[in-house]
Amino acid sequence: MKRIWNLALGTAVLCAALLCGCTFNGSTAPAGSAPADPLTGQELQYPGERVAAVVIDNAPASTTQWGIGSASVVLEALTVNGRPTSLCLAYPSVSAMPTVGPVTLGQDLYWRLLSGQEVLPIQRGAGQFTRNYLDYYNLRAVDALEVGRNAFSCDDVWSGAPLWHTSGEEITSVLGRLNLSGALGDHGSSASSSASTAEDSSAISALPALLPQAKEPRLPEPGSRDAEQVLINFAPQSTTGFAYDAASSSYGMLRADGSAQLDTNTGTQARFDNLLVLYSASSLRDDGLTLDYDLSFGGGVWLNGGRLWHITWTQGTDSTFVFYDADGRPLSICAGRSYIAMVSSVTGQELTVLDSAGQNALN
Repeated sequence: MKRIWNLALGTAVLCAALLCGCTFNGSTAPAGSAPADPLTGQELQYPGERVAAVVIDNAPASTTQWGIGSASVVLEALTVNGRPTSLCLAYPSVSAMPTVGPVTLGQDLYWRLLSGQEVLPIQRGAGQFTRNYLDYYNLRAVDALEVGRNAFSCDDVWSGAPLWHTSGEEITSVLGRLNLSGALGDHGSSASSSASTAEDSSAISALPALLPQAKEPRLPEPGSRDAEQVLINFAPQSTTGFAYDAASSSYGMLRADGSAQLDTNTGTQARFDNLLVLYSASSLRDDGLTLDYDLSFGGGVWLNGGRLWHITWTQGTDSTFVFYDADGRPLSICAGRSYIAMVSSVTGQELTVLDSAGQNALN
């Protein structure tokens, strides 16, 4: 049962309550508390290190995907009309990155969304708009087309390279020669420009989180809908699904054919605590194919623990995203691993959410 979503920005939407692990407040942690991981809101395990993010192939024929099950955040969007989506896997540091791939074209949308975390982009080539973005902000990606086998591997003839992959260890080995670092402040951030270690540590802890997340428990309140099955149809060749598993309190990722989306590293299904489907106005760029997304504000839905809430989102100063309920109150979501989809009305993308009875949960 599908419903086409017209993206009416600024429209008030219903957010009845918050699920266990979340609170109504504008901050992700109480003042004076230990800094949290900027991607998950959980305990910070890699202080002072940049987020590392890799764009991987997500075409229907791409059934071998490394690292998707261990990424802290997975981003997905349709960036080029007529082509499948790609996935961006974000890790809290290079050292936290396992084998990842198949590495594919970088996308400026993903680098924009992760810019607050001083992202280290990892890609295999890029289109002109992405190259322009990196050049404009004086950012350098670790690109397979530049470093080749020094940091990337494939299980086939290199010229064809259908499954290029890499790892944190391999990326670390080339950072020096690329004049890059996995540490915060690598490209001129004021956060680490002070001389004192104590000052640096304090500045680093103040870097913005990607999402407004909180750990404080709160039981679900009446009004939220149960949400068991999710289907996001980005394009005819790009559909991503999820099924809620009560035993693990997580959403298992599904391919377009309904099979489990597996992490080749472990052979297990990729699972997420939070699903965020965010609606954004988009427009075609000058080439008539590439989509440019408005990242200023929009509506959306948040799913967690088998429940669904309607939200609005905007850009904030303390986090890349700020969420609000229908009364305009800032909304914190649950700490944990998150999948974030950016969807647009331009290409007629569709979202389907079914409850436990198989009924439309979006009404």
